Amino acid sequence: MAQQNKRLAGYIGVLLVLSSIFLLAGLGSYSLKEPDEGRYAEIPREMVETGDYTVPRLNDVRYFEKPPLLYWAVSLSYKVFGVSEWSFRFPNALAALLCVFSLFFFVRRWTDDLAAFLGSLVLLSSFGFFAMARIVTTDMLLTFWLFLSLLCFYGYYRERCGPFLWGFYAAMALATLTKGPVSPVLLCGALLIFLFMEGNLAFVKEMKLIRGIALYCLIAAPWFVIISIREKEFFTFFFIDQHVLRFISTKHKRSGPVYYFIPVLFGGMLPWSLYIPRAFAMAWKKSECRLFAIWSALVFVFFSLSGSKLPPYILPAFPALAILIAVLFYEHRHSLFKRNWEIIGNSVIMAVFALAVFLYLSPSFMAYIDNITMESRDIARDLFSFSLTVSLSAAACFVLFLFRRMKDTSNVFRILLLFSLSMIIAIIAHSGILDRANTAKDLAIEARAQKDKPDIIVNYSALDLTLPFYLQKPVVIASYTGELAMGSQYEDAGAHFMDEKEFFDTLGSGKKVLFVTKHKRIENVQKRFPGRIKVLKCQNDRCLLSNY
Repeated sequence: MAQQNKRLAGYIGVLLVLSSIFLLAGLGSYSLKEPDEGRYAEIPREMVETGDYTVPRLNDVRYFEKPPLLYWAVSLSYKVFGVSEWSFRFPNALAALLCVFSLFFFVRRWTDDLAAFLGSLVLLSSFGFFAMARIVTTDMLLTFWLFLSLLCFYGYYRERCGPFLWGFYAAMALATLTKGPVSPVLLCGALLIFLFMEGNLAFVKEMKLIRGIALYCLIAAPWFVIISIREKEFFTFFFIDQHVLRFISTKHKRSGPVYYFIPVLFGGMLPWSLYIPRAFAMAWKKSECRLFAIWSALVFVFFSLSGSKLPPYILPAFPALAILIAVLFYEHRHSLFKRNWEIIGNSVIMAVFALAVFLYLSPSFMAYIDNITMESRDIARDLFSFSLTVSLSAAACFVLFLFRRMKDTSNVFRILLLFSLSMIIAIIAHSGILDRANTAKDLAIEARAQKDKPDIIVNYSALDLTLPFYLQKPVVIASYTGELAMGSQYEDAGAHFMDEKEFFDTLGSGKKVLFVTKHKRIENVQKRFPGRIKVLKCQNDRCLLSNY
């Protein structure tokens, strides 16, 4: 028992150290990224500023696309730690950390500590999970609540332990408060398919549905009811436009082919992706793993059929897939992988990463980089040491795969884990370079540093969502509405919008105007006002200009 406790403490210690590196290190060392981080940082900042935690506002305009749980979590972080990039990202990183440790502590109840440890390592070191732990959207928080709900259901199914049942309903309600009704749809769908496959649909009667649904409604319903009463347009916009129409149509211009998520899943689960097919096939035959296989498949198929697709949508499948892959490695831990195509596949992947650094010698590649943004070539050049580090790590792994002894399952796991660790550490070490990409931070800093203060700050013909956060106040949006189109229809939003004629009239008036626009529009504005428009600073194809 003492030896077992010592081993358990060792596993927890390793996970804590790796989590601190993968998930928490350097969270505040890089700027907010357009558009998601700007949006999800500014809404809670305005909540804290106004004290209104019911109606989400973005740039002081009503914004009803998502429920408020992420906003509330970030608002609490702002209250405790102050408003900063670190405090903004902390709740998201915490959700990722909770995913890792929920996997470990639940799975070890049903199998060996080592299998649970391997599952946590697979999840923690998957490139997509790492990326979404450090770039904030609603998807990581949603993933945690959905995964916790799934684990609680399975705990109740196996152990008939009451707290697990109430945990299932509570976590499902919190998932609903994170991203809406897609949560109960996915969870209930997966559980019904699982119970059908188990030949145990009668188990539904043991789930205390009336009390469970009451608990779910007690947690999830109040905000939806209150905001529906306060804002008459909310119900139709949120439930019909943002959920039903988003799924069945391409109205939101985020469509993609039915195979859209295949490369997303492959890239997101690297370096473990090649083992997904065999892990899934194995799990389907093992009743104790079948629920996680069903969940992964349902999430993948559901969003593949949706009319709206974005890469983070399938993040909720990652923890379950990590369990399946870990069980595969655990069961083969004392043997060689006999499928040469997996070793060959890993070798090919490592070869691709190893050779990637030579892209810097390609004129066509550098020309492509030039066309991304004004600063992309400089950023790419500054990332050369990162590329070299990754290439050398991949080359070392490629060489190791050539040795027969390294085809042992345990060694394959170690090689893939070390490659992931080296790549992620390299990314974190170069976060200062990434700080310059895809943000309006420097433009906002320049605007705030102006000694001659403007009468108005305008975002012309675009919506740069990091701008209000770094300015610490809303801007006027000219000749554009974007995702604020619904909120712009409210009468009290009029002060935050102007059409193109109003914008040019304002530029030509006596008002002192600072404005941010894309570089390609500068020439047209300067032609209208010869000698009056000054370019103060440019960043990522956006520029800050003034008429004084």
